Amino acid sequence: MKYDTITAELTINSIGIRMTKNFPLGVSKHGKKTLFSVYSEHAHKIELCLFSDDEKSETRIPLTKDENNVWSADLDNIKPGQKYGYRAYGEFAPQKGLYFNPNKLLIDPFAKDLSSTLKDWEDPALALTNNTDSAYAVPKSVVVFDDPKADAQKYPYLHKKPQTEWKDTVIYEANVKGFSAIHPDLPEDERGTFKAFANPEVIQYLKSLGITHLELMPVTTTCGGLQLKKEKGLSDYWGYNPINHFALDKRYGTREDFKQMVNELHKAGIEVGLDVVYNHTGEFGAEHNLLSYKGLDAPNYYRLTPDGYFIDTTGCKNSMNTNTPIMRRLLEDSLNYFAKDMGVDGFRFDLAGDCALDGNTRFDENGQFLSVIRQISEEQGVKISGEPWSAMGGYYRGNMKGMMEWNDKHEAAVRSFYRGDEYIVPELAGHISGGEGLWYGQNTSKYIRYVAAHDGFTAYDVVNYNEKNNWANNEYNNDGNNNNHSSVSPSREIAFRRIKSMMAANILSRGVPMICAGDELARTQQGNNNAYCQDNELTWLNWKHFSPEQRDLYLHIRKLTALRSNHPTFANLDVFSGEIVPSNGRKDIEWIRPDGQEMQNGDWNNQFNHILACVINGKNGEVSKNPASHKNSDDDFMILMCGNTYGIVDFKLPTPPNKQKWELVFDTTGKHKKINDNGTYSLEPYSYVLLTSRKPERTNERTIDFTAEALRAKGRTSY
Repeated sequence: MKYDTITAELTINSIGIRMTKNFPLGVSKHGKKTLFSVYSEHAHKIELCLFSDDEKSETRIPLTKDENNVWSADLDNIKPGQKYGYRAYGEFAPQKGLYFNPNKLLIDPFAKDLSSTLKDWEDPALALTNNTDSAYAVPKSVVVFDDPKADAQKYPYLHKKPQTEWKDTVIYEANVKGFSAIHPDLPEDERGTFKAFANPEVIQYLKSLGITHLELMPVTTTCGGLQLKKEKGLSDYWGYNPINHFALDKRYGTREDFKQMVNELHKAGIEVGLDVVYNHTGEFGAEHNLLSYKGLDAPNYYRLTPDGYFIDTTGCKNSMNTNTPIMRRLLEDSLNYFAKDMGVDGFRFDLAGDCALDGNTRFDENGQFLSVIRQISEEQGVKISGEPWSAMGGYYRGNMKGMMEWNDKHEAAVRSFYRGDEYIVPELAGHISGGEGLWYGQNTSKYIRYVAAHDGFTAYDVVNYNEKNNWANNEYNNDGNNNNHSSVSPSREIAFRRIKSMMAANILSRGVPMICAGDELARTQQGNNNAYCQDNELTWLNWKHFSPEQRDLYLHIRKLTALRSNHPTFANLDVFSGEIVPSNGRKDIEWIRPDGQEMQNGDWNNQFNHILACVINGKNGEVSKNPASHKNSDDDFMILMCGNTYGIVDFKLPTPPNKQKWELVFDTTGKHKKINDNGTYSLEPYSYVLLTSRKPERTNERTIDFTAEALRAKGRTSY
């Protein structure tokens, strides 16, 4: 497309404001004027490019630079919806990390809206080395003026955040498109969009699962990966290649759709969290596309070597430098925007360990990145969590100060135990008890636990595949993790038993549980453990034709979250000490052998042990040391976990701490078994069994009956 280009001869008001925390970057309204501001230390000249609605004409306006490297123009008669971009002039010197090319239209890093997605990331016009004008191929930045008063009237629950405590939080990780793309009970225009999560049908579904925190995979505008080929039908489905950290991806809807979604979820008591990516961008390396940050000021947005090379600690050809002043502003402004203006309740940081590296790529728990997000968390009252590792190999679990950390070790331990691995019992004990030690807890409040996430096998594939099957990704099956702690189950019955047992071990472990969307419905990706580019039925939730086993799994997870909600023993982040509870003379947690006696050191070192069992003391003692807990005592519970024992084990049950009797809550075999007359329980391979013993004052109450949680299906609703 050919552009009619006009260079405007206008008198620009150079306001020369210092770049303080309150200095506006992006577009801001003051009185009747509109201020456009963009940062660049190394540019020689920057032009603001205003586009007509049809994008066929372009007006270029030179900006004025102040002493803080902020280029700005103060204009009259700018209306919401005005399309714009920037052109930056200066050296093209890769050996200095400089990539100025005025032929390339640049997205405003602080733009709150874009005109479209990046339709063709393979377009040669985007390449930084040629002189082709890229304006036709680049999404235009769009002027947005927020009106907090109007939002408060239109979306009364937008800023009424549920403020669920971490101990009561159950996370549901979902891709906006994949969750509802083929949901038969939603209008077609809502499927795969923010609107779906505002639909009462979906909200009721999340509520039925006991979800308190919906965590959405990246929702800002993204770019296809270098290895993706459009003719193969591949795209950046996951969205981990951002080209802007404010503007929502048009695939999912508008800003108003997003606000309406948050409003409705808040009204239902469900928080909204976002997966955010500040470790790299979709501009890739020195030989690739010029879209925004790289063309404005690569040395201040990216990690570069002294001779201009992009430092790649992320595996994505570039790494954002979270230690510079402009990156501090980008972090602060984008997180505050979503938390304050858009009502978001929490952020999960992709490769947070990478973001926490200092200028010499060494981990710094008190560096700028972690300091900023802790500050945002405190000021805005939002949850922060993330991956405590770097793609370059750094692993900082337990050191991400102030952040709730994803725990991949828990995932591996649970999967390995229910695969039948040896030497796994001591580690698993630490995880299910809330800590990372051997048979007692440590560091309990820092971890988010899961058995499957977007990155890796689904729970169903863990028990149905020995190896990954990523051939559809067009990378010769070389991508994705080779160690999935998975195995093919001997039967369909055992496969579903293993899933149910893993889910129980996750949701009832101390810590914050996360469910990957679709695992409650036995979603499969046919062995693909890196489906980042598969925007199709391989990854979408299939809401049709559920088998009895799938339906039973869904109800099982409802039972687990209901149990967790109703019992502080499970909804608890406190550490088990292994110490005696004075009121009954028993430990707060006891690890039990099949003969009913406490485990000794030699039992922990038995490589052939495939059984882990514990008694949790719920005595009038303190189940939770947290004074905010709605209960500080509970019933006694006993957990029996069995890996692959090649047969039934008669497990001798010890006397409950409260001296009452044990009752069965559930057994993942699905069998309604009873405790044997000799006081043993017949424990079957791959199972998870939960027993309870009521507090004395509650012994007249009926046995726990979670069949009341059974689904009341209506019409042809699938779930």
